Amino acid sequence: MIFLGSSFSFSWLKDYLETSLSADEVGKVLTDTGLEVESIIDPKKRLGQLSVGEILSVGKHPNADKLKVCEVKSSSGILTIICGAPNVKSGMKVVVARPGDFIPGLDIHLKASKIRDVESEGMMCSERELEISDEHDGIIELPAKTEVGTLFSELLGDEKIVFEIAITPNRPDALGIYGIARDLSASGVGKLRISEIPNVEGVFKPHLNINLDQAVSSKECPFFVGRYLRSVQNRESPQWLKNRLISIGLNPISALVDITNYLTFDRARPLHVFDADKLSGGFTVRRSVEGEKFHALDDKIYELNEGMIVITDEKEIVSLGGIIGGMKSAVSDETKNVLLEAAYFDPISIAATGRKLQINSDARYRFERGVDPSFTLPGSHIATNIILDLCGGQVSDTIIAVSEPS
Repeated sequence: MIFLGSSFSFSWLKDYLETSLSADEVGKVLTDTGLEVESIIDPKKRLGQLSVGEILSVGKHPNADKLKVCEVKSSSGILTIICGAPNVKSGMKVVVARPGDFIPGLDIHLKASKIRDVESEGMMCSERELEISDEHDGIIELPAKTEVGTLFSELLGDEKIVFEIAITPNRPDALGIYGIARDLSASGVGKLRISEIPNVEGVFKPHLNINLDQAVSSKECPFFVGRYLRSVQNRESPQWLKNRLISIGLNPISALVDITNYLTFDRARPLHVFDADKLSGGFTVRRSVEGEKFHALDDKIYELNEGMIVITDEKEIVSLGGIIGGMKSAVSDETKNVLLEAAYFDPISIAATGRKLQINSDARYRFERGVDPSFTLPGSHIATNIILDLCGGQVSDTIIAVSEPS
């Protein structure tokens, strides 16, 4: 999924902003400072009296093999509820809707009904029915310690409150959550939590070189930072990272990919990871030749015009610089060695290439509006540190390619 614009959860914002203001109050300040709030999505406001229940027993429905008759303890007593969810079981803590309750994902008020001649006095809800996610294969299972009768809205944190803001072309800093927090702090909304940038020292010398062709080094790509990481494990991301991405509508993929997506939205710093074992030699950043072809991560093959910025290994194009990576060097669950890219690309070049090829990506959206070039190396350090923390491995010395002063 490609997400264009600026979207962030209230919880994510609070990673960097210490404030006692409500989401609505923060939204008013954002609009006053020129970051127009298009919407504040707060599912808690639509959950009404939906509350926690406990399944006491699960029995067969007399007239339907796929349905179960459940006795459910709720804040108003024991309810008989017919349920067809595959994960229903005795002892589960669930979200119960009673007749009259509003189901936001279905946009209805629940009514008591008979299902195959058996009275059903309520409903046990899935995440999609509560507008939490698109998951609907089963009902929500809450932690065993959750108390019956607790309003479900009270269990949702600020992670579910999501801001959508409009970004004008002169505010690329607001394409990262940290930049928004800094802006709010300067406007008197709380205190900015300044995070330390780690300086990650390498433990071995890299065997790959990065070369900036003279034709691009003065403008289109004057700065390129690489880190080679070996013996990593591209495992599933931890829940905190998955929650951050899910909160803005992105699907977690794997730790390596999720980390780069996280930095794109957290710091407005696009990055890319290559499976180093799929590369042939080092990198060259150059202009494309008319008619060259590139197999991108969206599984489309693009025919390039002359002058587009490409990253190549010794055999072929492996990335369209600042826009999209290539299928050939994509990371997978089997990836063990990676090359992390952090580079600066010229906004005009990125915009022209993106329009010509009709490729929309989060990286393009940021680079064509102006990514902070001074944050290239710090961004690489942050991503490297997270990769080492989540995926293990060892990191090389920094590989830096920079334009020579004229």
